[in-house]
Amino acid sequence: MFISGFISVLFRYVVFGSFYNNIELLNHNFEALNNNLGDLKIDIAKLDKRADEHDRRLDRHHERIKDLRDKIRGGNY
Repeated sequence: MFISGFISVLFRYVVFGSFYNNIELLNHNFEALNNNLGDLKIDIAKLDKRADEHDRRLDRHHERIKDLRDKIRGGNY
């Protein structure tokens, strides 16, 4: 009886102890992944803002180039 109880406890400790450690490691990895995702979302938002700023600047440059081209063409006629 004692031996079967000992084997049962040992089996639970070896199997479930290792399983519990793996679950803890998995939880830790999910937390790290979640933190990284949060950082990536922030970085993407910053990049979107910069892209919008560049887009507006390109639009302004395009308009200035059109105005200059129109002035040059208008002056030759």
